Amino acid sequence: MMLFLNVLERPVPLEGQPVDPELRKSWGWWKVKKWTVHILNRLYTRFGDLKLRNPENRAFAQMFQKNYAGKILECHLNLLGVIRVGGYLPDRPQIDVLLFEIVFPLMCFNDNDQKLWEEDPHEYVRKGYDIIEDLYSPRTASMDFVCELVRKRGKENLQKFIQFIVEIFKRYDEAPVEYKPYRQKDGALLAVGALCDKLKQTEPYKSELEHMLMQHVFPEFRSPVGHLRAKAAWVAGQYARINFSDQNNFRQALHSVVSGLRDPELPVRVDSVFALRSFVEACREIFKLMNEVENEDLVFTLETIVDKFGEEMAPFALGLCQNLAAAFWRCMNTSEADDEADDPGALAAVGCLRAISTILESVSRLPQLFVQIEPTLLPIMRRMLTTDGQ
Repeated sequence: MMLFLNVLERPVPLEGQPVDPELRKSWGWWKVKKWTVHILNRLYTRFGDLKLRNPENRAFAQMFQKNYAGKILECHLNLLGVIRVGGYLPDRPQIDVLLFEIVFPLMCFNDNDQKLWEEDPHEYVRKGYDIIEDLYSPRTASMDFVCELVRKRGKENLQKFIQFIVEIFKRYDEAPVEYKPYRQKDGALLAVGALCDKLKQTEPYKSELEHMLMQHVFPEFRSPVGHLRAKAAWVAGQYARINFSDQNNFRQALHSVVSGLRDPELPVRVDSVFALRSFVEACREIFKLMNEVENEDLVFTLETIVDKFGEEMAPFALGLCQNLAAAFWRCMNTSEADDEADDPGALAAVGCLRAISTILESVSRLPQLFVQIEPTLLPIMRRMLTTDGQ
C-alpha cells in the first residue's frame, strides 16, 4: 500500500515530458500514476466505507480505513491541486477550494469542446452521449462528485454551492454581451441540471425552480452561443416534469425545445430531441392534474404538445384519447351539475374535444390506429351529435 502512495506522491520529472497533453497521457510516468489511482480507487470503493464491506473483510476494512483511507484521500487532493493556479488559501476550507476552483471549472465548456463543436459536431454529440466516454470524462466525474457531495454532506455544502451558481448567473446577466462569462454559465446550467433530483425535493429551492428556469434557463434558447442553446434544451428536459404554476411557462419551454429541432447547430438539435422525450412523459403529469381539476389551460397545454409532435405521438394516441375522453366525461358531469354560463368544466370539455381532434389529425396517415380509438370516441360522438345524447 505504501508503494502505491509513494508512486502518487513522487513528482513527475519535467525532462522528457511531452508538451502535447494528448501525448502526455501515454507517457510512462503519467500512465503509472493513472493505473495507481485506478487501483486505489477500487480499494477505496470496496473497503473505504465499513457499511459496504462483506463480513469476511471486516478486519481488513477496519485496518484500511484506519491506516490508509485518509492518506489516499490526501494524495488525491494533492494531485487535484496541480490543476489550480497557485497554492491553497489558508483562510478557506479545503473542500471549498476543491469544489469551486477544481471541480466546477471541469464542468465548464472549454477550448477542446469548442474545437470539437466547430470541427466535428458529430463527434461532439457522440462523446456527449457515449457511456464509455463517461467513464473517463473529467466533466462526468465532476458532476458525480457534486451530486454525491450534496447527497452525503448537503447540509454543509448545498446552500453555498447554489449561492456560487447564483452569483455566476448574476455576473452573466450584468455583464455586457462581449464580456459575458458564457462558459461559466454553461457550467452553472450543467450543475443545475445535474442536481435536479435534489433541488426538486429540497426547500427553498423546490418552490423557486420555475422562476429560476424562466429567468436563467429559457432565455438561453435565444443565445447567440450554440452550446448555451444546447444546454438550455438539456436543462429544460431535466425539469419538464415539475409542476408549473403557470402553464404558459410550460408551453414556452415546449415551444423553445421544438424550435431547437430546427437549430443550425447539430448538438442543439440532438439535445432538443432528447429533451422532447421528457415533455412527452410530462403528459402523464398533466393527466393527473386533469383528474383533480377541470381547467382548459391544462387541456390546451396537452393539445400544444400533440400539435407540435405530430405523428411522433402515434404510440401515445390511444392512451391520450382514452384519458381525454375520461376527462371529457368528468367535465360534462361537472358542467351539468353547475348552471353557470362561464362554467370552467364546459370550457375544459370543449378543450378535450379540440385536443382529441388534434390527435386524430396528427395520425391521419395511420388509419390502423382509428380502429383502436373508435370504441373510445363513439360514445362521445353519440352524445354530441344525436338526440339520444340530449
